[in-house]
Amino acid sequence: MQRPPSRSGAGKPKKLATVVPLFPKKNVRAPKEKKPAPSKLVVRKQAQRLNVQEKISRANVSKLRPRIDFGRKVFLASASAVLVLVVLVIVAVVSPLLAVREIEVVGANRVSASAIAKDLNYLKGKPLPQITSDELASKLSKYQLIDSVSAVAMPPSKLRVVVVERSAIAIVNINDVPYLYDAAGVQLGRAKASDKLPTIHNAGNPSSSGSFKSAVEVLLSLPLQLLPNVSGVSASSKDNVVLDLRSYSQQIFWGDASEPALKASVLAALMKHYANHFNATFDVSSPSQPSVY
Repeated sequence: MQRPPSRSGAGKPKKLATVVPLFPKKNVRAPKEKKPAPSKLVVRKQAQRLNVQEKISRANVSKLRPRIDFGRKVFLASASAVLVLVVLVIVAVVSPLLAVREIEVVGANRVSASAIAKDLNYLKGKPLPQITSDELASKLSKYQLIDSVSAVAMPPSKLRVVVVERSAIAIVNINDVPYLYDAAGVQLGRAKASDKLPTIHNAGNPSSSGSFKSAVEVLLSLPLQLLPNVSGVSASSKDNVVLDLRSYSQQIFWGDASEPALKASVLAALMKHYANHFNATFDVSSPSQPSVY
């Protein structure tokens, strides 16, 4: 008699459970193959490459790093420059290396250049930077013919004195004796027959005369091509200046010294049409309404 099968499934074959080893086996690595040692050339190239990379890295770091010492460097450079400048100035002003040993006078015609050099002989041995034009002008003020004077330093030891003499602009008769005068009313000596300058009539004392001043203002405003043809000037007032011409006994009623360019232009047009008329008077005192009579 057979036994019936069990309901609990005891008759089925049992599956084996997975066994986990307590001590897993280590993976056995294959032995590494030994690489050949790099050659000296390869080592040298790698070292050079590392040096280049290190320099680039340092340069980048220096660019990113703030320059804390920049202001200090600027201050030191400025202080050094100022110090050097001060030393140079002190040496130039005080040092005998730039002392005057030679004096040259230029521009003197009516005044004796040797006399001027003699008067300035005391400057020898004095440093060039200490000599000024004002000092020379004060020393040479006794020469009335000198209008201005300036000092030009020519290192290391030469002083050039540039003299500008007064220029005669007109002739004034004093007690029937003709004298040359400049625009400031300073007498420059007796006039010669060869001096073709206009004579200012009724000038009084040129240094303080109002008529002389008015006449000079008009003479200075005349065009250069007309001035040689003027033989005389009379100024009864500031607005009443009359010019006498050398040719054909003509006259110009100029008026005052205003609008000289317009008056000269109008006068040139009038004289072109009446150039050969004796005793003609050209009135350009009002250049917008000129007349000839």
